[in-house]
Amino acid sequence: MFVDTDGDVTKMIPWLLDCGVEGVFPLERKAGVDVVGLRKEYPELLMIGGFDKRCILQGKEAITAEIKYLRPVAQSGGFIPGMDHQTPPGTTLGNYKFFIDQFKTLL
Repeated sequence: MFVDTDGDVTKMIPWLLDCGVEGVFPLERKAGVDVVGLRKEYPELLMIGGFDKRCILQGKEAITAEIKYLRPVAQSGGFIPGMDHQTPPGTTLGNYKFFIDQFKTLL
């Protein structure tokens, strides 16, 4: 069972797990959610999201850094990386294509 949890869900996770929830999404970085920290603290938690969509507006270096940040969590399993909600307005086609190419390295 997954629950859609906008904002910073960090403090709710123990309660959600006790209630039988297995996963949360979209894990918004803008709200301060740290998927690397969550994976360490709750290795059984299933997660979707965690990609800081703001970096796609900053270019290739920022996108690459974000992918590097997510790689250990993606490789640990139980995590589907992705942007929360939607791609931000103003994203160039070039940055989006680069994001997709980099994103594939996580799979």
